[in-house]
Amino acid sequence: MAVITGGNSGIGLATAKRFVAEGAYVFVTGRRKPELDAAVKDIGDNITGVQGDVVKLADLDRLYATVKAKTGRIDVLFANAGIARMTPLAR
Repeated sequence: MAVITGGNSGIGLATAKRFVAEGAYVFVTGRRKPELDAAVKDIGDNITGVQGDVVKLADLDRLYATVKAKTGRIDVLFANAGIARMTPLAR
């Protein structure tokens, strides 16, 4: 059983797909519900989407409660959520 934050796009989504393909049950999080729902639909089975922002403690509490109610444990936690801002090294 795996939890992947930011699992609705990019590396997080690719990781979720791979984990499910290998037989894991996966919980993915994402801030934007339409993208999260699309990711869950794309993967299909053995996945639960939990909308939330990892900087909001109430959202993390809801994620934990969802995982606890459904599986009771976390085997893998992939803390993938984040925002990148590109800055040149030199000008």
